[in-house]
Amino acid sequence: MKKMLTVIAALAVLALLLQIAALPAFAAEDGMYEYEVADGGAVITGYLGSGAEKIELPSSLGGYPVVGVGDNAFGKVGSDGVKPHAEITQVSVPASIVSFGDRAFNGTSWIDSPAAADKNGFVVLNGVLVNYIGDAKAVSVPDTAKNVGIAAFEKNEIESVVIPDSVTVIDDYAFYKCTALKSVVIGKNVTEIGKSAFYDCTALEKLAGKSESVMYDKLRTVGANAFFDCASLSGTVDLGMGLEDLGANAFANCKQLNGVRVPDTLKSIGSYAMGFRMTKTADGYRPDQDVLFTIYVSHRAKADPAAEQEVLASYSKTGAVAYKYAQNPDGNGYFRSIHLVWDRLGYPFAYGDVNNDGKVNSADARTAMRHAASLDRLEHEDDLKAADVNFDGKVNSKDARAILRAVARIEPLKIPAEEA
Repeated sequence: MKKMLTVIAALAVLALLLQIAALPAFAAEDGMYEYEVADGGAVITGYLGSGAEKIELPSSLGGYPVVGVGDNAFGKVGSDGVKPHAEITQVSVPASIVSFGDRAFNGTSWIDSPAAADKNGFVVLNGVLVNYIGDAKAVSVPDTAKNVGIAAFEKNEIESVVIPDSVTVIDDYAFYKCTALKSVVIGKNVTEIGKSAFYDCTALEKLAGKSESVMYDKLRTVGANAFFDCASLSGTVDLGMGLEDLGANAFANCKQLNGVRVPDTLKSIGSYAMGFRMTKTADGYRPDQDVLFTIYVSHRAKADPAAEQEVLASYSKTGAVAYKYAQNPDGNGYFRSIHLVWDRLGYPFAYGDVNNDGKVNSADARTAMRHAASLDRLEHEDDLKAADVNFDGKVNSKDARAILRAVARIEPLKIPAEEA
């Protein structure tokens, strides 16, 4: 009987929690705070107090746990730079709050003061980097951050940033209009790059993950306008094998970018996500197709270049989104190149096997030579590694000649001692 009562009580609590979670969103006031409730949690949307220099945010409002601070919760800074609550010089944030909206604390003096930041100028609240007030040009985000928050570096004059493996999300507008930013290194655990995260970073030249221009496979989402107008970004950007969603205009107006590599398992691509240049008009922007742009589609299989058209044809039948986007993005017909890239994942690596067909022969030497002559480009880091058989960090005619000598059994290819 006692056991049955325990079960009934547990079910009652569960039912109550489900009812709370199912409640529609609503707004309310409690003491000095305005707040909204959704999904059983309260988000502070306004501050009604005045005069206090030090405040402690509540952990609950109206019986709901406080989980966030919303956009401009402490008021908007006026065009004259006046902060509505400049008197606030210290804010204590409870551990329950893990979400911070755009300019959440900009109405206070605290958010821009050393009192809020660590010794290097980073303001990290419960794992969210919400602001940077340092003056360094080359910065490394501290590993106490799990999230680079909304507009954390907006319009900052930093020139390079390293994002550590502790970070999983680069939020919306994180580096918005950082026009001096030239280099970004993204850690291996980032799963999401938010909308307009690097919008108008016109000086950005280097975007690196596991290697230059190659993102880690944990990346799942690149938001709308994420790299819009990154005019200095060039070559080809590889978004990894785990990408699922590529937002509208994500790489639009990247005028020097030649291509983007996406996996064949990609689920969605927004309008004008890549391969478009944008011309300003009175009504906004006019998209112009970049016919020289190439979409590279990573296909997880052992290399078989002869089957490329067959695989691409199967994509057209199954509706693979990368193929569909390249072939008919807006009803105007096929307008740019799409190329299949055979991914080496799961297959043994071999020096000299440049085209990854399981053999070292004259075709590999020819591929290396075409790369050296800039007739074709080896994009995948393993392809470059396989071709660099003299280990000098370059792929040139010397490598092609060494492969041919090995094929003719004149001189075998050397293998580094650590890989032998």
